[in-house]
Amino acid sequence: MALEKGTIVAGFVFLCEGGAILLVKQNYGQGYWSLPGGEMEQGESIEQAVIREVKEETGMDICLGRLIGVYSKPDECGLALTFKGTVVGGALRASNEISEAAYFTTDSLPQHVRPHFYQRVRDFQDNLPYAVVRTQ
Repeated sequence: MALEKGTIVAGFVFLCEGGAILLVKQNYGQGYWSLPGGEMEQGESIEQAVIREVKEETGMDICLGRLIGVYSKPDECGLALTFKGTVVGGALRASNEISEAAYFTTDSLPQHVRPHFYQRVRDFQDNLPYAVVRTQ
């Protein structure tokens, strides 16, 4: 099954330090807090897109681990994938795409997030041996 032309495919990553999750505050749209990552560009894989986006947003080099979830977003003509990742280099910094980057524990997550965010965090916390598939 092929994706329709115009479908947005994006990948995001859970990066943890000391039990906290790295989030970035977007410099665009509604200025939501989000997992680092972004849209896949023509000619790259989803893995390449996530690694590139995280580098652009945070200055950090990462390697991707297991797939956490696949989320279809029919209202936005989008498909989002979340991964677990590990920082392997670079230094955390803000960029022209984000105004802030900070680690949050799951009991102190920011409120200004998109509605689907908390479900993705729960999916990550569940640590299932397989990826979940959801419509959001």
